[in-house]
Amino acid sequence: MAASQLPLVLVQRHQNRQLFADRYLDVTLPQRDAWLALRDEAAPVFAQVRAILAAFSPAPNEAQTEHELVRPVLLALGHAFEVQAALKTPKGTRKPDYVFYRDHAALVANKGRVLTDADLAAAFAVGDAKYWERKLDVSSSGESDELTRVPADQIAFYMRHTRVPWGMLTNGRHWRLYHQDTVEKQDRYYEVDLPALVEANELDAFLYFYAFFRPAAFAPSTAEALTLTAMLRESSDYARGVSDSLKLQVFDALRHLAQGLLDYPRNALTPTPATLHAVYSNSLIVLYRISTSTSTNKGSGSYAKAGG
Repeated sequence: MAASQLPLVLVQRHQNRQLFADRYLDVTLPQRDAWLALRDEAAPVFAQVRAILAAFSPAPNEAQTEHELVRPVLLALGHAFEVQAALKTPKGTRKPDYVFYRDHAALVANKGRVLTDADLAAAFAVGDAKYWERKLDVSSSGESDELTRVPADQIAFYMRHTRVPWGMLTNGRHWRLYHQDTVEKQDRYYEVDLPALVEANELDAFLYFYAFFRPAAFAPSTAEALTLTAMLRESSDYARGVSDSLKLQVFDALRHLAQGLLDYPRNALTPTPATLHAVYSNSLIVLYRISTSTSTNKGSGSYAKAGG
């Protein structure tokens, strides 16, 4: 069966590595009015990106991937960016593939300059592009420059020395977002497989690219706007609420389990301090085993939930 014919449930819409809460992305976010309102806005971009991918012939050539795929997609999204802007760093002048600006006037004002982080107040992201399907977390022996051997290291370096809040890294197929608060770990990011989302031929699936990579996503957060900053905050609040709820449920389960052990007639238990300590310890063991068994069973299926 062709990828475009796969049932939507099998489409892996994102590969989220602890940047957001998975259930927030999968369940809460698609129910938001602001998310649903993006469908009309995203539809023409979806058509443009589909045409760009259809015309692209994959090859292990970075310049070709950039010119024929990455830049056209960025332009379809509506980004204003400077290509190969000179950046002053402790390792000398470096040139990230893209510096993204909030408006064209800020881009023009910085043209032709060797930039420091002080010059980039109007920039919201730095980006780098690699050749088609280049592994983003693996060193390439073909790179003579130590900085460029591991793409994830490279984007972290650029973010560190531009102090912009977001980093965008792509090999044409996979598109990643890194945030300044967690980029040093390099294993925390949000990623989509763009061709897979397009081949699914579902606008709702494409929103997992469009909503996160469009220019408006990087705007300052407001009460209603669906921005990355707002989604980070909402995701954190969601995860915190789930954590608090689980704690209460664990305490309740522990209390009921311990009471059940005490009340069961065949146990013939007397609530002495020693007995209560033993009941408590064994109740914890039972809960741990239930939790371990549940986690194992969830991960044993042939299809795991998108986002890891």
